Amino acid sequence: FFRNGDRFYTGSTIPVSGERYRSFDSLTEDLTRLLEDSVTLTGAIRTIYTLDGKKVDKLEDLEDGKCYVCSCNNEGFKKIDYNTTNTSIVAATKNTNRLSRLIRPVSPIKNGSNGTTPLKEIASVVHPRIVTLIRNGVKPRKILRLLLNKRNSPSYEHVLTAITQCVKLDTGCVRKVFTLSGVPVLKLADFFGEEDVFFAYGNERVGNDDFELETDERKAVQATKKTLRSNTTRTGPKPKMPIKSHNDTFVCVDETVLNGVISPDSLPLELQAKYTLGSIIGDGNFAVVLKLKDKSTNVEYALKIIDKSKCSGKGHYLAAEIRVMKKLNHPYIIQLVQDIETLNNMYLVLELVRGGDLFDAITRVTRFSENQSKVMVKHLASAMSYMHAISIVHRDIKPENLLVELDKDGNVVLLKLGDFGLACEVTEPLLSVCGTPTYVAPEILMETGYGVKIDVWAAGIILYILLCGFPPFVSPDNQQEQLFDAILNGFFDFPAPYWNNIGDSVRDLIINMLQSDPELRFSSEDILDHPWLTSDVVDDTRDPN
Repeated sequence: FFRNGDRFYTGSTIPVSGERYRSFDSLTEDLTRLLEDSVTLTGAIRTIYTLDGKKVDKLEDLEDGKCYVCSCNNEGFKKIDYNTTNTSIVAATKNTNRLSRLIRPVSPIKNGSNGTTPLKEIASVVHPRIVTLIRNGVKPRKILRLLLNKRNSPSYEHVLTAITQCVKLDTGCVRKVFTLSGVPVLKLADFFGEEDVFFAYGNERVGNDDFELETDERKAVQATKKTLRSNTTRTGPKPKMPIKSHNDTFVCVDETVLNGVISPDSLPLELQAKYTLGSIIGDGNFAVVLKLKDKSTNVEYALKIIDKSKCSGKGHYLAAEIRVMKKLNHPYIIQLVQDIETLNNMYLVLELVRGGDLFDAITRVTRFSENQSKVMVKHLASAMSYMHAISIVHRDIKPENLLVELDKDGNVVLLKLGDFGLACEVTEPLLSVCGTPTYVAPEILMETGYGVKIDVWAAGIILYILLCGFPPFVSPDNQQEQLFDAILNGFFDFPAPYWNNIGDSVRDLIINMLQSDPELRFSSEDILDHPWLTSDVVDDTRDPN
């Protein structure tokens, strides 16, 4: 990859694969981080061109061993002779026929490493985790935390760059890293082993007493670890699930309640011609939901009829919901098939999911096994990753808005995300306070601005509930202010006996999904990369009932 218009920059070679980059935007973000230390950028990299100026829009369009030009913002392609004689690129293309196996040229920022990391090693050792960094300097030294993942840690060199940007040494780049016991960190795998506290140095000399922590430093390191009282036994009654909110999508009701209100003749002619009207399957504050059957294919759908007179002052939410849903096409997201607006109503033809919502499923079984929870979280994280890659935040992820399909034995085999009434596109930090109290992220309550990671927080709450039957943050007296204080405090535990025999790996995932600091909280892609989801084996000996 070359910088647009820079004939002297020799370019950087990086591996590009579906495992490492799930979206085109994640590639451009990584290229921005990579190039900004070497060349002058006028903004984030937004566009990639071939050497002859053809715009590249998809990861699939990148060809093995070819060279490309990175452009910031709205810059037009600058046709010059780029320095494509870089020997590292030539050597790499001779030794591989897949772009995903290319390696970056050796950088001066290396320490005991040849500057390259085979993709097999990346796949086997790199997983999302938070590390604690001790910035070299006068004691007491500054303690910081950094989230490492496949996006910022594909090589040893990349990790040093990420640490450099985090600790901001007075002497410049981080060139030496040591564990808490003073052992040099020399390869990529060392950052993903048992050690999670590291000293960061530039070229300065390492002193004999540098690895001895002062009392204040030791306290600061312990505070960052957010130690949980995981072996505590909870006294008193078991916490309960929150009361089911009156949803606008699929709340089961007695059909006789609304019997006769909706007749086939009242539907728009376009719907009458194509569909047969079925039974009522739900209602909400503003809507009624019925079954529909396509006359030509016999495929069943859900018809959501929204009374516009009851949405006075909230029309912008309805418009946003439809606008967002039209952009979405994913196997784990409820599909909008058709929308029709009349003077009094809005009609939405939606994909039908037969198993009901997750809240009702939790009510029936109380808690799920790790294997069952893994299926649901993988589907939810996949849906979130897709949305977040195109800058859409849901803002109301909760069990009531997750629809499930069950097999004949009652096991969940499919989960789909629905109800996009609060969803919107994120172009800048959002400030409006919305969502459901139990699942609301701390940054929403602090009103400091939030983004897509509020969905990850909500998903973390749901995963906790799936495994034990109650949320991590509760108010003993069911007071909302007490609940919000607990969320802002950020401390929770895994109390016995409810968490007995539940594995450490899923606990680690929950801890990282419920980080109070959004910068340290896992992204939806990090969830998918976590060992609990990537491993086929789950130590799941607990009786889910």
